[in-house]
Amino acid sequence: MKNIYFQKQILIKLLVLFFLVIIPFANSDYSDNVYPEKITSDLAFYEINTCSISLFEFLTNNFNVVYQDHYKIRFNDYSSIKCFGTITGIDQIGHIFYISIGTNVLINLFLQSFIWLTIISLISVKKRYKINLKDVVASLLSALLFCIGIYSESRFYEKKFFEIDLSIFTSYQYLLIYFLFLNLFIFTIIESRKDKIIQYLPFMFVAIGLYSGLNFYIYSIFFTTLGIRSVFINKTYLKFLGILNPILLVWIYFSIGNNFYLDPDKIRGLSNTSFSATSIFFWSYSIYFIVIGIKEFTKKRLGSFRINLFVSKFLYSSLIIMALGYLGSGNPLINFLNYYLLGLNKYGTDNQSLFSFDKWNERIAWRGLFPSAETVGEFFALSLLILFVYYLNSKKLDLKIILLIIPLIGLLASNNKAAMVLLTVCIFLKLVKTLNINRFYKLFFSSLTFLMLIFFIGFGNLSYSIDFSSRNFINIGNDYGANNISSSLSYLNNIENYSIFGVIILILGQVSFLINRSELWGIFFARYSPDFMNVVFGSGPYSLAKHYSEISISKYKYATNIEMGFLLPHSSILLILLFFGLLGIFSFFIFTTTRLNYFRKYDYDFYLFGILLTVSLLKSDSILYMPFLVMYLSIIEKKTPPV
Repeated sequence: MKNIYFQKQILIKLLVLFFLVIIPFANSDYSDNVYPEKITSDLAFYEINTCSISLFEFLTNNFNVVYQDHYKIRFNDYSSIKCFGTITGIDQIGHIFYISIGTNVLINLFLQSFIWLTIISLISVKKRYKINLKDVVASLLSALLFCIGIYSESRFYEKKFFEIDLSIFTSYQYLLIYFLFLNLFIFTIIESRKDKIIQYLPFMFVAIGLYSGLNFYIYSIFFTTLGIRSVFINKTYLKFLGILNPILLVWIYFSIGNNFYLDPDKIRGLSNTSFSATSIFFWSYSIYFIVIGIKEFTKKRLGSFRINLFVSKFLYSSLIIMALGYLGSGNPLINFLNYYLLGLNKYGTDNQSLFSFDKWNERIAWRGLFPSAETVGEFFALSLLILFVYYLNSKKLDLKIILLIIPLIGLLASNNKAAMVLLTVCIFLKLVKTLNINRFYKLFFSSLTFLMLIFFIGFGNLSYSIDFSSRNFINIGNDYGANNISSSLSYLNNIENYSIFGVIILILGQVSFLINRSELWGIFFARYSPDFMNVVFGSGPYSLAKHYSEISISKYKYATNIEMGFLLPHSSILLILLFFGLLGIFSFFIFTTTRLNYFRKYDYDFYLFGILLTVSLLKSDSILYMPFLVMYLSIIEKKTPPV
């Protein structure tokens, strides 16, 4: 009887989920005399009849839009509630038609939360969760914090909130009530399944959970609330606030008088769009509570980690990422639905070839539905490593091993060469640790890994002098800076090669050259113009607005003369330097070294997982994406060795 009842519940939830997806985009007045016309270059009909035709009504007479890739369906988040799910305009640029669909951020908050929580509720719960006073207070404080966040980034949000005037105090009262109930709803659903939901961590790379038009994730809301509640329970976290607050005052002091703004593009969700006192206050506290929330949510459950519970989850999530990414690349409707239903940072790729080359015969990295090919490549590498460790430990094979081809294809398609080398090294270390391998095979695998590394670096790149390769990123930075030389470049240009810092910079330059990061790191230092306090303490968590606005550099790429747009440094280490200064870099290396040393002694498998993810941070921007941040902190924070 219990199983039948549970099955009925699942069926009802799936039906609810189906209608949640269909009904909003079928919103239209079907009694009027406005019928969708066939789309042509004459777009006058759709210019006149805005908000009158729903998306699905439009598709009934323009079914070719579903599968022809010269149509792009895009969201217009600045629309009234009445226009939700309807055509708000169509533009033609060249041979491509951009079809604008109206949405509203207040509806997005409710609708997307309801969709994701309905899916999460399919996970069974043993007993009903009872909300206590601490949960309510934590939800209230979290709601208040997010209202402060919206106020502090009003320049970004004023383009999104159609019905609400963000310059009026009353608007924030309504938002506070809205966020309070939303927080309680989210917290109850997720926390009541906390013991089982940890197994589904890999699916965060599928359901990224970013609200359309907004600058935070559903996970941000949950972990912030959980983090605040954890502070009530564990007084140690209050002591850490005593350390954070003086540093916060330094960050706020340097923001006074500045009005820098950043369009977050694909890093929306973990990016401070405004360099101001209130925005730094919001991001400092929210990131602090998010990190605590992740730590508290995962530490006890990963303490009894069983790798067999994760194997199928990594396999299936890899399969879904590849399948939906590929289907969306050639199908505008699936691409559109992927973006909204999965909460993506940006629309999935429209590159239908997994292994294509540009006009310079360079491999084009394929990212599928994920915003970063590098980060999704790291996920595929981690999936393969976990699967390899599982099968080696269990010493038995099953039919699931056939699915190994999926993350392998994903890793190759992402063209993340560093992840491939790291995966090979970690597999070799696991074999040496587990099996009694003789000296010949150790030498063979070591040589193979070394040759693989040389192949990816390129034999030609090894022929340059150390002086040229080590200083290449500095020279490129000077070219981009032209007459606007940043303080960091000015220092690097005058540093003595034989001083301690000079040697460090030469090593950094050599690494950047060998991993093909000279240009990106040169651009970073061309923009990076800190004073002494910024070097020590940074500019604040996820604060990129100052970095991208303070120094004007060339808009065109050094080698190709193509406008480069929004380029990230492709190094989370440099981002940590920017956010938290040398103090943050030092703390990061001390913390990770301590944790990896602990794993090496007590849990070698997690040592390998930690090595792969930590080294990956050197050449990727992965800390800018919530799924990677949660995955990394969950693994590196694991405390208790498995029984």
